[in-house]
Amino acid sequence: MLSIPPPSLSLTLLLLLLPHIAQGATNPFTQYAVDFPDPAYVAAADFPRNLAGAEDTIVAWADEMTSYGPWSVTFKPVLAPSGDKHDYMSWAPYEWPNCKAVGNKTELTPEQVWKTCPYVFRDGEVNPDRTTINDFQSFFNLSDAILYNSIAAVLQNSSSSVYSQNVASFIETWFLNNDTFMNPNLNFAQMNRGPNGQVGEFTGILDLRGFAKIASGILILRKTNNSDWTADLDAQFVSWCEKYIDWLQTAPTAKQAAASTNNHGTIFVSQLAALKLLVQDVPTAVNLTKGYFNGIFKNQINANGDQPAEASRSRPYHYRNFNAAGMITNAHLLAYADPTAKPSGWNFTTHSGAKIQAAIDFLMTVNPAATQETNVTTEIYPNVAAVASVYGDPSGKYGAFLNKSGFAYADDATFLWDQPLAGGDVEAAGEANHTATASLTPSASGGSNGPPAVAPGPASGGRVSVTGMRWIDLVCVFAVMFGLGHLS
Repeated sequence: MLSIPPPSLSLTLLLLLLPHIAQGATNPFTQYAVDFPDPAYVAAADFPRNLAGAEDTIVAWADEMTSYGPWSVTFKPVLAPSGDKHDYMSWAPYEWPNCKAVGNKTELTPEQVWKTCPYVFRDGEVNPDRTTINDFQSFFNLSDAILYNSIAAVLQNSSSSVYSQNVASFIETWFLNNDTFMNPNLNFAQMNRGPNGQVGEFTGILDLRGFAKIASGILILRKTNNSDWTADLDAQFVSWCEKYIDWLQTAPTAKQAAASTNNHGTIFVSQLAALKLLVQDVPTAVNLTKGYFNGIFKNQINANGDQPAEASRSRPYHYRNFNAAGMITNAHLLAYADPTAKPSGWNFTTHSGAKIQAAIDFLMTVNPAATQETNVTTEIYPNVAAVASVYGDPSGKYGAFLNKSGFAYADDATFLWDQPLAGGDVEAAGEANHTATASLTPSASGGSNGPPAVAPGPASGGRVSVTGMRWIDLVCVFAVMFGLGHLS
């Protein structure tokens, strides 16, 4: 019989699906800071029927990121101070040279500036020459390529595809190949330059925050028994990760990051817990994430939802969202490592009584223009959607916020796992609807029965407009509009 869906589900879906119908295109690539899509959810491929846009975007992003690869620390034009081409290196982003007292009589070369001029800290002001050494951006791209190619491999509904082959190739090049591997340490990450520098800082641990995405991608391939992710490749990668974990747990700079009470401490946990899942040390992943929520999380959110440690920074909108993304990722990691955890990461409270939800509710009231941060407005969207997917949306405020933004969130890659039918309190309703309609939907229409409805890749132009929609999408939308909900 027909049952009426919760009002929050109807309103949120209506607000999100209407622009999804009208848009009919894949979203441009967006590099989100940190995330951990549930590998079990993705591997099961039992997706609701409103995800054609997200699926197409994931395939397009996988193709786009692949076109930029492969990546390796050995490709950079400047060696680390060790002289070892296999050492990762990046420069502290907010450090600027002050060469006034150097006493040079001729113009200094860049190399002379890096080594002889004292550097001063300017919070929030990124030194543009940082990109001369691009290991950090290469790793960001690598982690996105691995995540989206792994999910695209699932959407191809095949044990072997060009997407899973891409993942294997990227892992081989960055971590394992004798000529291009990275040494398992961050001794020169976000290093200070100048006569008293040339060493990495604890802030550099953030550079490899993409391990949460990599872990999700590799776990997806494992769970789907993908033939391109071989036992030998897995064993080699696990061995590398174990060596890097040892460095993370013993190096002084890593210990300093672990002891931090702001976003550095939050995302240290995200990275190490994800690595522990990769090496199948699930109990430690659980302890790390629970330790976070019982530890530094307790002081990270005020009663009004603000994050004081991030609000004091020169780019407070960015840093609030950045730490919130880490909180959300840690909640996802705990839920995956221990689905029965009580309380879940979402229900831990700070000393002021606030949950993760309060931080996002506060962020929705912050105007990024007030601090000249309109260039990072997209950072909030996956945070809002994640909260809506878990806590529900009884007033419709989350759906309204995403819709009002003008951002085509229903076509975004993250809509696959952070949307009203992709987890949290309303997952059962979505699964019931999918089960009831699955037998009516041809496998060629995409979703869990096969690849996306249009040919993969950026050149495909994404989905067609409403006149070319799958009929089931229209049925879902009108069911939402008229309160018909799901079959039960």
